[in-house]
Amino acid sequence: MKWKSLEFMSLGNNNFFGIIPNSMGHLVNLRSLNLYGNRISGQIPFSLQNCTSLVMMDLANNDLVGNIPAWVGTSLVELRILILRSNKLSGKVSSELCNLNSLQILDLSDNSLSGKIPRCVYNFTAMATGRSSYLNAQHVVIFREAYYSYSSDSWDLLESAAVVTKGRKAQYDTILWLVTNLDLSNNNLSGDIPKELTSLIELRSLNLSANHLTGLVPDSIGDMKQLESLDLSRNSLSGQIPTSLALISSLNYLNLSCNNLTGRIPTSTQLQSLNATSFISNNLCGLPLEINCSSDGDEPRGHKDENEDESKIEWLYVVVSLGYAVGFSVVCSALVLKKAWREAYFGLLESMWDKLYVYVCIKWMRLTKPSNPTS
Repeated sequence: MKWKSLEFMSLGNNNFFGIIPNSMGHLVNLRSLNLYGNRISGQIPFSLQNCTSLVMMDLANNDLVGNIPAWVGTSLVELRILILRSNKLSGKVSSELCNLNSLQILDLSDNSLSGKIPRCVYNFTAMATGRSSYLNAQHVVIFREAYYSYSSDSWDLLESAAVVTKGRKAQYDTILWLVTNLDLSNNNLSGDIPKELTSLIELRSLNLSANHLTGLVPDSIGDMKQLESLDLSRNSLSGQIPTSLALISSLNYLNLSCNNLTGRIPTSTQLQSLNATSFISNNLCGLPLEINCSSDGDEPRGHKDENEDESKIEWLYVVVSLGYAVGFSVVCSALVLKKAWREAYFGLLESMWDKLYVYVCIKWMRLTKPSNPTS
């Protein structure tokens, strides 16, 4: 490619197919690369590491395969927006991505990524530091209202991006620079939710749903005071919902359904105003669910009684089974040890069989005997 001065490339929502050409790496001044919504396949080319000025890279909704290259985190250090949603990427989430301390939107959802969430996520400074103080400290990328710095005297280019938050996809442009989003949903991630994740106090949307995460929801989740959307559904999280979650007054979308959470739902105007579907398929009690808590508040009312009833039923089966086994063994032992009892028992069986045989034969003859013709 000969357009070395090119700063903006937007080819999204077309029908391009094939691989990303290696010659793309010659666009060393490229600030924004949008190839979302095509049929692009293959791996993310190594040559893109030469595009060190990239601020935004959106390759969502394609057929890209392979790992997320480690050089993305070491070479493309100016990235603020990295969207690789809905591809066929695999492997682990590289800890090198934590070097992207300017990153404000990271969307790796709907892939086949595995392993644990890196504990170095606290290095995402743009998600962890106050907006105004962070921007004043930066001189490499200048935001003027909603505009990136790739502009001239005659024009300004307004950047935009599609971000999934609050359970739906939304297009942001004029306020894009204010959006902070971390989406790792619909992958094969395992392990616990790292406590370090809760240090991202400027994060507005966090989605870790549909993975294989285990362990507890961090108690410090309440430190994320700017959260507006939190989705931890369809995992295997256990324990109680941290009471600190009730302190997030900005939270207007929450989904904790389909986990192994227990106990009382923390009380706050924000949480009790949410839909009950946010908490279903757990062992929770209290509003907005229609399940009252027991007096100690540790489990739903009636749960203990149900356990006791189930325990009684199980013991009944055990006792009946043992009684049958003992009775049967006693009878068999008596027949083996007592010859007179054995002869009497089998004689009784033989007599009963003879009577039954004679009865069946007589009945059969009567049924098959031809009837006399009427005169």
